[in-house]
Amino acid sequence: MTIETPQPIRLLYIDDDRGLSRLVEKELGRHGYAVTCAPDGDAGLELLQQHEYDVCALDHYMPMRDGLDVLPDIMTLSAPPPVVYVTGAQDGRIAVAALRAGAADYVIKDVSEDFTSLLRSALEDALLRRRLQRENDLAQEEIRLGRDRAEAMLREVNHRVGNSLQLVSSFM
Repeated sequence: MTIETPQPIRLLYIDDDRGLSRLVEKELGRHGYAVTCAPDGDAGLELLQQHEYDVCALDHYMPMRDGLDVLPDIMTLSAPPPVVYVTGAQDGRIAVAALRAGAADYVIKDVSEDFTSLLRSALEDALLRRRLQRENDLAQEEIRLGRDRAEAMLREVNHRVGNSLQLVSSFM
C-alpha cells in the first residue's frame, strides 16, 4: 500500500524586491509551496513559458515593465496560471486595472507578517476558483454531450415512428 504525498503548489513569485521574495519563499515553503522567484516581468514570462506553475504572484512596481504591462502577456499564454496581483500602492485604481486585465485577486504588499498570510489566502482562493471553474466546465460539457445524445435519440425515434405511420397508412 502506497501513501501518496501531496504535491507542492508551484508558485511563481515575480518581484524585484529580493528580500521580500526570500521571505515569501521561506514562509510559503512552510505551507507546502514550491516557490520560484523571478526578479522582473520578462524573467517571469520566460519561466512561465518554460515551466508549468499552479499559480503566479505578480508585483506592480518593477524596473523596465510594471505588472500591468506584464499581466496581459501572461494572460495570452496557452494555459496561464491564475495571477494574484501584488502592489504596495494604496491606490484602488491599480487593483481595479489588474482585475480587469485578468488578475484573479490582489494583495497590498507590506513587510508585516500579515502580508504572507494574506498572499497565501489569495493564492489558495485563486486556486480554488480555478479548480471549481474547471469542474464546472467539465460538468457543462457532460450536460451538453448528454443533451446531444438525447436529441439524436429523439430524432431517430421520430424518424422510426414516421416510417411506421407511413407503413400503416399504406395498408389502409
